[in-house]
Amino acid sequence: MARLLIVDDTPENLVLLSATLEDSHEITVATSGREALLAARQMAPVDLILLDVSMPEMDGYEVCAALKEIPTWSKVPVIFVTGLNSSQEEERGLRAGAVDYITKPFHPELLRARVSNHVELKRHRDHLESEVQRRTEELVQATLARRKLQSDLNLALKLQLSLLPPDHYQQPGCTIATVLRPARTIGGDFYDYMRLGPDRLLLAVGDVSDKGVAAALFMVRVVTLLHWLAPSCTDPSQLLSQLNMALCHDNEACMFVTLGLGLADLTRGQVHYASAGHEPPVLLTPSKPAQTLVLAGGPALGLFREAQFPSHCLQLQAGQSLMLLSDGVAEANNHQAEEFGYPRLLAALSKPTPDDPASALRACLQAVEEFTAQAEPSDDLTLLVFQPDPVQEHHWQIPNRLPELRGFQERLRQTLGEAGCSQEAIHDLELATEELLANTISYGYEEGQQALIDVSIWADPQQVKILLSDTGKEFDPLQADERPDDKVGGWGIPLIHHLMDEFHYQRVNNSNQVSLLRRERDSSQL
Repeated sequence: MARLLIVDDTPENLVLLSATLEDSHEITVATSGREALLAARQMAPVDLILLDVSMPEMDGYEVCAALKEIPTWSKVPVIFVTGLNSSQEEERGLRAGAVDYITKPFHPELLRARVSNHVELKRHRDHLESEVQRRTEELVQATLARRKLQSDLNLALKLQLSLLPPDHYQQPGCTIATVLRPARTIGGDFYDYMRLGPDRLLLAVGDVSDKGVAAALFMVRVVTLLHWLAPSCTDPSQLLSQLNMALCHDNEACMFVTLGLGLADLTRGQVHYASAGHEPPVLLTPSKPAQTLVLAGGPALGLFREAQFPSHCLQLQAGQSLMLLSDGVAEANNHQAEEFGYPRLLAALSKPTPDDPASALRACLQAVEEFTAQAEPSDDLTLLVFQPDPVQEHHWQIPNRLPELRGFQERLRQTLGEAGCSQEAIHDLELATEELLANTISYGYEEGQQALIDVSIWADPQQVKILLSDTGKEFDPLQADERPDDKVGGWGIPLIHHLMDEFHYQRVNNSNQVSLLRRERDSSQL
C-alpha cells in the first residue's frame, strides 16, 4: 500500500481527497506548509505528495521547494491540487518540481488514476535506482577484487622470479645470459643455473603444462626439487629420473613439465645434456650457421615413473655457446597466427653469429619482436645462453720427500704469474700448498714409504683452483684445530681457512683429496 501526504489548508478538501484515496493508500494529512515540513523531518519519506498551491504563510510552490531541499524527500513526486487553472500557474508548478497539476474540482476516478500512475512510476524509478546502486556496488567490489587479484599476481610474480638466479652471470670458466617473459602475469616457464662445485655448473630451462597460478605453483615445486636433488647427482640422466619420480608422486592433477638439463664441466668445456620432452638446444659457433641439436630424450616429467632420459656429451669449442629455450620462442605467433619457427630463429642467430651470450639473446628477442609485431603473446618465452671459457689445467706429480717442495713452489709461482694472478694471491697459495704438502709428506706415510702426490691447478686472473691428491693415511684437515707445531695440522690449518675462499676435503677410492679455491680480491674493498 502506497503512502501519501496530503497538504491543504481547507478541511473539506482534506476530507474529500482522503475519502477518494484511502481505500488503496495510507494517508497522512497536513493543514499547512509548515506542518508538512515538520512532518517531513519526523517521518520516513512517503511515495507521493498531494499539495495545495494557495495556502497562508507558505504557498505550495514554497513548500515544494523546501521539500526538495530535504535529501531524503527530494525525489518524492509532488502533484499540485489547486483551483488555479491557468496555463501559467501549471507551468510554474511543473518548474517548481511537480510531476503533475490537477485543478479543482477534480474527478475522483481521474484523481485515483493519476495518483496510481505516479506511484507506480515512482516504484519503477526506485527499483531502477536500487538496481543501479546494486550493480554499481557490484562493479566497485569487482574492480577492487580485480585490483587486489592483480596486486597479488604481481607479488606472486616477484616471488616466483626471486626463486630464479640473476639474468646475467659471469665468472671464471663461463658466461650465462637469460631472459624470461611470462605470457600472463605469472606463468610456468623457468630457467635455472647453479654451481655444484668449483668446476661443475647446472643449467636448466623448463616449461610447466598450462599457464597461470597452477603452473606457477608447480614450477615452484620443480625448482625446489631440482635444488634439493642436483648437488648429489653427477649425471643429468640420473637427475631427471629422480626428479621425475618425485613429481609423479601425489600428482592427481596430472601436471607435467618439460625440462632441458645440462651439467657443465667448466674445466673441459663439456656439457652433459639430457631432455625430458623439451625443445632441442641450439649450438652457436663463430662464423658458422647456428645449429639445432636434435638429441634423443625422454618424456615430460611427472607422467611415467619408469621413464628413461638418455644423456649426451656436448664438447663446446672455443667461442661456442649453447642456447636452451622454451617452446614460447619457436611458437611465438604474429597477428596472422603464424609461428616464428626454428628456421627464423636459426637465421636470426646466424647473421652474423653472436659472439657472446648477451648478443645472442638480443638477436633472438629482436627477431621475435619484429615477427610478432606486438601481437598478444600466446606462451611464456624463456632463453638461457651458456658460453664456457675453459681454464688451462696444469698437472704435476711430486715425490713424497720434503726437498721436492722447493722445485714445486718455483713451478707454482711461474704458473700463477703466467696466468695473470696477483702477487698477493700467489703468496697466499704458496703458503697454503706448502703447509698441506709438508703435513702430507711428514705425517701421511709410513717411514720409508715412497709415493707420488698429484697436484692439479686451474688458474686465471680471477681465481685459482688447486686439487691435491695423495694415497697416504686418511686425514681430514678441515677437522684440525690449531695445535703445537710438532703435531699434524699445526698452526697452518686455521691460516689456510683464513687465506682461501673455499677449502674442501673428501676421501675417494683410498685417496685424500683436498681442494682450494682462491678468488682475486677487489682492491677497492680492501
